[in-house]
Amino acid sequence: MANKILLTEHTASEITGFKVATLRKRRWQGLPPKFLKVGSKVFYKKDALEAFLESCEQTSTTQTRSR
Repeated sequence: MANKILLTEHTASEITGFKVATLRKRRWQGLPPKFLKVGSKVFYKKDALEAFLESCEQTSTTQTRSR
């Protein structure tokens, strides 16, 4: 996992704009972004968060989203 930057849920919250509680709820619901669980600690890969945000990109407000 060389060159992979792991972030805490608090840092992931700042990057995504989701509250920490929202990230926790999304994990429970099985929704993106992907995360890692090491023991009781949760981490997010920086590149996974960036990919998730890219997947949210839209060109119009009438586009439908599947997430």
